[in-house]
Amino acid sequence: MESSTLHRHYRLSGLNFRDFWDICSHYQKVHSRYRRVLYTVEGFGMTLCANEADVAKVLSIVAANPQQIRGFTARYYMSLNSEPGDYGNAKIVYMPETTDFLDAGLHFFSENDNKLQLYHFEDYIYNSYTVPEEIEAEVEYGLPCEILAAVIDMRGFSAFCEQPNIESPYTCGLMTAFYAMVRRGFKRYPPDMVKFLGDGVLAVWQTTSKDRQVAIEVCLEGLNRLPVTWRQIISGPEFSHGAPEHIGSGLSFGLASKLSIDQDYIGRPINLASRLCGLCPPARTYIDISVPGMSELGLRQSSVRVKSFGDQKIWLMEAGSY
Repeated sequence: MESSTLHRHYRLSGLNFRDFWDICSHYQKVHSRYRRVLYTVEGFGMTLCANEADVAKVLSIVAANPQQIRGFTARYYMSLNSEPGDYGNAKIVYMPETTDFLDAGLHFFSENDNKLQLYHFEDYIYNSYTVPEEIEAEVEYGLPCEILAAVIDMRGFSAFCEQPNIESPYTCGLMTAFYAMVRRGFKRYPPDMVKFLGDGVLAVWQTTSKDRQVAIEVCLEGLNRLPVTWRQIISGPEFSHGAPEHIGSGLSFGLASKLSIDQDYIGRPINLASRLCGLCPPARTYIDISVPGMSELGLRQSSVRVKSFGDQKIWLMEAGSY
């Protein structure tokens, strides 16, 4: 089932066909729309039984060939008239030993199950059989890369939202307007990743020598305009209950790692940008000294003490100054 959106593997062993049938029957109870189940029994070098709906026949074939069983398959169909050659809407496979295509154990494939149906199906398996837990570490060290990381957040957001007259729909309106504004601010050269951090946003550009300066210029232009743009947005009629008026930002640059999981980034520049954002006053950006090309912009240099990082030299950028 190449197009399956769901695949579960249970490392069960020692199942006979009656066990397999019990599991398959329970799944049919959970997913009552499946009107037809066809069973296939694979032998070594041949198929002993293919697309058989009569379980009595399958049991007879299994009993007559106890040493020839390689695995069982059940295919589920929503229509009684489905052709046996159709792949089906769901499939359960049991393989006592690992093959070229599947690891040993019970495999479940489906395109139609929601998480509640899956829970009820798995609840039967975990309560009826001993399923060894998979404890092997899944390690990915990431792809080393150069990044520019900016963190922007609203000041006083938590205290504002704790007011009794501020309900969650209004808060959502503030957050979505803020997120959209940040995205638009960098539209000339969009970040490779934008991650929402509650009342803040992380924007990451993965750069090389070819586009490093472009990313920095677009990022600085965006950060420079955001405080002014935000005050204009929250003055509109949509925000009649008010809003946190000020935002601040932190910017850093350096080596990090990219993870294939969610295409995420991890590294010192992100952590430092977040700490700088938390320290800087409203309508200001703290730029780590590592960001290239800042000395030519006429920015004022200073230093701040950053938790876990110690004293850090920074550039100060006031809103509207770039």
